[in-house]
Amino acid sequence: MASFFKKTLTIFLMAFVLPAPAAAYERIVSLYSGHTDNIIALGGEGRLIALSKNDEPSRLTELPRFALNVGAEALLALKPDLVLTRTLVEKQNPELRSVLERAGVPVMRVDPPSWDSFTSYLRALALLIGVDPQAAEAQFAQACDEIRQAAAARRGGRPAPSVFVEATAKELHTCSPDSWAAHLIELAGGANAAAGAEAIRRGSAVAPWGVERVMKLLAGGLDVYLVQHGPMNRASLDEVKARPWAAALASVKLSQIPEYWLSRPSLLGLKTGGAELIRIFYGE
Repeated sequence: MASFFKKTLTIFLMAFVLPAPAAAYERIVSLYSGHTDNIIALGGEGRLIALSKNDEPSRLTELPRFALNVGAEALLALKPDLVLTRTLVEKQNPELRSVLERAGVPVMRVDPPSWDSFTSYLRALALLIGVDPQAAEAQFAQACDEIRQAAAARRGGRPAPSVFVEATAKELHTCSPDSWAAHLIELAGGANAAAGAEAIRRGSAVAPWGVERVMKLLAGGLDVYLVQHGPMNRASLDEVKARPWAAALASVKLSQIPEYWLSRPSLLGLKTGGAELIRIFYGE
C-alpha cells in the first residue's frame, strides 16, 4: 500500500478515532486474537504477517507469534504497514506505539466491541483490509439469522432453557446482561438465568453472583450450568463437580464451552459458539 495516507476518512468506533487508508493494508500484525479472528472471517488472512501468542494454535500456524510485551524491533523486522492492538496491549507494552510510529508504522488501538457496536467495528476493519463494509455487515447479520433459525428449529415448541454462565470461578462471576455471551445465549435459544446481574463495572463483561444466588437458581429449576473455560476461568468440569455444593448440580445439565467461542466478539466465535450452544441446549 502507499507509504503515506493520500486522504483519510474519520471513523468513530467506540471511544477511538481510526484513520481509514486510501488503500488497504497489505502487511498487518495483529496483537489481539479478536482482530485476528475477524480478519480471517472477512477473508483477509493473506494480509496477516504475525499474530499474538494468545491466538488459537490452529490459526495460521506458519506465522510468527509474539507476546504482548514484544519489542518493537522484532515487529519492525517483518516490515509491517499496520499494527493492530488493544488497550490491554498498550498497558503491558507502553513504549511499543511510540517506537513503531517513529519508524513510520501506523498503530491502531481498537478494544473489543460490544454486541451493539460490533457492526461498526466490522465495517471499520473491512476498510483496513480492502473488503466492502456492507458485505462485512451482511456477514454478521447472516450468521445471526442462521443461528436464530437453527435454534428455533431445534427448540420446536419447548420453552427456552434457563442457563447460568460461570464466567469466572473466583466468587462465581457470571456474564453481565449486556455482554457478548449473554447476547449469544439468547440468540442460540437460551434464557439467561442471571439477567438481573449487575456488571462489576461499567462496560464489563462479567458480573458478581456468588454461590448463594446460584443455589437459589438451582432450587428454582435451572436447566443448564455452563462453565466458560479459558483465561478468565481455568476450572475444569471435574473441579466443578468436586465443589462442596456440587450435589445441587445433579438435576441440571453441566457443560463447558471455550471462552473464545462464548465471550470473544468474533465472527468465527459467533458461528462456532452458536452451534455449540444449540447442541448443549437441545442435544445432538
